Amino acid sequence: MPRPCFAVPLARPGLATPRVSWPRHYASSSSAKPSLNTPSTSGGPQAPQDYCASLVKRLDPEAWLCSYFWPRRERNWWLAWRAFNLELHLITTTITQPALAAMRFQFWRDALTAIFAAPGAKPVPQHPVAVLLVEMRQNRPVQKYYLSQLIDTRAKLLSQPPSSASLDAHIASHGPLSTSLLLGPLPLLLPPSHPETSHMSHTLSHLSTLLTTVSLLRNLPVLVSSKRQINIPSDICAKHGIVEEQVLRKGAEASGLRDGLWEIGTRGMDELITARRDLKGTSGKVEPSSVMPLFLSAVPAEAYLKRLEEHDFDVFSPELQKHDWRLAPRIWMRYQSGKL
Repeated sequence: MPRPCFAVPLARPGLATPRVSWPRHYASSSSAKPSLNTPSTSGGPQAPQDYCASLVKRLDPEAWLCSYFWPRRERNWWLAWRAFNLELHLITTTITQPALAAMRFQFWRDALTAIFAAPGAKPVPQHPVAVLLVEMRQNRPVQKYYLSQLIDTRAKLLSQPPSSASLDAHIASHGPLSTSLLLGPLPLLLPPSHPETSHMSHTLSHLSTLLTTVSLLRNLPVLVSSKRQINIPSDICAKHGIVEEQVLRKGAEASGLRDGLWEIGTRGMDELITARRDLKGTSGKVEPSSVMPLFLSAVPAEAYLKRLEEHDFDVFSPELQKHDWRLAPRIWMRYQSGKL
């Protein structure tokens, strides 16, 4: 089934025709990313909420801004879910020995086994994240599958090259991370027996692809600066004549790079528009409204793509790394509107 066309065309770099911007309902922004090696010092097993909140605030500030719109109790559980993802991410960014990384991944696999076992069957590690996940598991019908998927996907990607054979292959291999972060916490806000659960899951799956493509774009400057590698899929490189050595030396001025990034960004916007079309029956509103906090994850992603277009698809632009105070009010406005 062909992907739907853009409601508003995306301006392709290098064309002489006037550029048509994406809809500007909200200002674009991209929060500056702190170092992933920064430790979290707040909280502990006796204060797991503080630990998880501190970790997310330091390393995933966009998720932290979205967390303010979660119900108080569910917010703690959702922060624990995001903190779990960050703990796994830290394994891939701070450990260089494969054997040590495997041991850390195994620790979390064993922790999940204990968390989802019968009460008292196995001791749960007194790690702040594990403590909150136990509480979440006791109160909501979350699935172990999505948390395990985070571990397995990150462990698998650790031994693979950063670039995939095609954009679809990249989405297939990296997509489970975004899927686990969106679909996994859905039972925190919506009972699995709710008639809208299937519809919400389908819409969130499109947002998962949006987040995966945006992650690909945002990680490119990090890979170039830290590992001298690129993650642009091979089919995109071949189509637009992108040469890795040129990207490493010239950055955004490398031949064909902007066109290739335009194509990747187009795929992300396509998925966002498709997700909005899924909500056409409710005039664009997310219903039931209790699920809206999960959909706020699309706001920073859309903002980044808009801002990338404003900078002519230069992912290396310092402006894209700056904190934008407008992001918080934009998230608030989207929440108040109740629309994706």
